Amino acid sequence: MPSLNGAQPEIHSAGPDVLTLDRVLILSGHQPTFLPYPGFFYRMYHSNIMDICPYDPLSRHSDRYQHRVKIGTDSSWRWLTLPLEASSSCTIMTAKLKTSLMSERWNELEHVYHKYPMWNQYRDELKEIFFGYNYLWELNLRLILWLRDLLCIKTYLSISYVAEGADTTERIASQFSDYGSVVYLAGKGSLKYLDIKRYELLTHSTLAIVTYMPPQPFSEVSILTPVLLYPPSEVLEVLNIRRELITVMVNGEAYNVNYIDP
Repeated sequence: MPSLNGAQPEIHSAGPDVLTLDRVLILSGHQPTFLPYPGFFYRMYHSNIMDICPYDPLSRHSDRYQHRVKIGTDSSWRWLTLPLEASSSCTIMTAKLKTSLMSERWNELEHVYHKYPMWNQYRDELKEIFFGYNYLWELNLRLILWLRDLLCIKTYLSISYVAEGADTTERIASQFSDYGSVVYLAGKGSLKYLDIKRYELLTHSTLAIVTYMPPQPFSEVSILTPVLLYPPSEVLEVLNIRRELITVMVNGEAYNVNYIDP
């Protein structure tokens, strides 16, 4: 079994293809996306800290979810897109909401979810949040915090630094390097833009790629769907988010990782 890289925390073998991380700071990071899908909360659940990155550039690409999300279920979904006042070069933090159009978007949300079992219980609180902010990142972060607390996830959220560097790997490393030697849980999408070896050298930490896929019918939609279908105590179990061995990729090898609670 190959060893992990970097200035090492306490990492032990607990049997074939199993790693135990004892007293290790586990970090994840993500942009403040709009009503994130379950994989976002899977990484949050298995992290000590999740770093939120509002200084990143705003992207309008169809595969980015900073201001849009699929609502409903995998077999019956629609896009919900927040209306923005934003230039082509702005950051997530500087993107403003077109508040005059938010009522229309709220009606779309209500149309999809109004018959879900938990809608009436959360409707007023959700509506207050939905209309409570002028900036995209503020609304998204407030919804993330609301969902985290509703699901009793104890992970601490922090706000990242402004990224610096000549390429994506350097910029991401600059945001997280001050944490020192950690295990960084990254999603599979990071393989498209992150040079793992360089990231580990720049940060003196280990990057582990999470292989989790949310179960159907929630694999491509906002976590709001199961939140509105089930009581809070059942949501994480329905999504297979629990304290157990999780599978990650380290140096191209698959491992089951056992995280020891502090």
